[in-house]
Amino acid sequence: MNRAAQELTGLAAEGRLYPSVILHGGEAKERLALASRIARALLCEREPDVRPCGACKHCRRIDLEADKVFHPDFVFVRRDPKKRETVIPVDKVRTLLQTAQVSPFEARGQVFVIVEAETLHPAGANVLLKTLEEPADRSPRNFLLLASSANELLPTLRSRSLTVYLGAGDAAGDDDEDLVADLVELWRQRPGDDAFALWVSALAGRLVQGGGFEDIRARQCWTRIAGALATAAPALDDRADRAAALALSADLLDAHRLRQRSIQPHRIIQGLAARRLRRDRPETGFESSVNELIGPP
Repeated sequence: MNRAAQELTGLAAEGRLYPSVILHGGEAKERLALASRIARALLCEREPDVRPCGACKHCRRIDLEADKVFHPDFVFVRRDPKKRETVIPVDKVRTLLQTAQVSPFEARGQVFVIVEAETLHPAGANVLLKTLEEPADRSPRNFLLLASSANELLPTLRSRSLTVYLGAGDAAGDDDEDLVADLVELWRQRPGDDAFALWVSALAGRLVQGGGFEDIRARQCWTRIAGALATAAPALDDRADRAAALALSADLLDAHRLRQRSIQPHRIIQGLAARRLRRDRPETGFESSVNELIGPP
């Protein structure tokens, strides 16, 4: 258990944990394991210095890793793969929050966990936000939002939560390192006006190779390539190139909004890259289409 996990568990055991916590980064199993441990610490009936004991009736009935939860004061929601859900429906969030309006049944408080919180339907996220804005006036209630990246959640949710990063995780290792190296090499080969359109197309092609763009609501794929570009930027030789790469990285964090209009990822990246790299050359076709949708940079 790393330092962040130890500190969160300690705060939970003492009853001093912030009402809403975002656990992001790391592996999905790691986030589930920590959420289970925090929940047990919050609901455990033993003395604070031994929570979670792992043996009381509260601790034994909470195990997110095994997908086993039989506790009336612990509620969690996630997408249902059997129903092929691409988002967490707003109805699931409303059902979860109904429990938050009543007093605990057995424990001294309540714990609510949202797995893959980045897939919350926008309406569900706003319903949750209203609850977070209303502090509990009786027994404590704690919300744990699990996500691969906190950047994929609404800024308003992040502003009302304690955000804890659990590390890069295994999935972000070699593939991202290869992508960063390829971006640096490709950027150094950037041509003049004649071949600029082809180069931008090649850049877009490399960025979409990792996949994950099929779901138009997905944000993780955009966060990943934005992070790779931001990591590559300091290695670029020209100061203007470094600034352009960082600006493009920031644009990509919001690119999912364009994807939700059913624009192809390759074309989105082409337009955003052209906006940042065009300099004094005439506006390109794909840049013009992006500017019409979201305005000039």
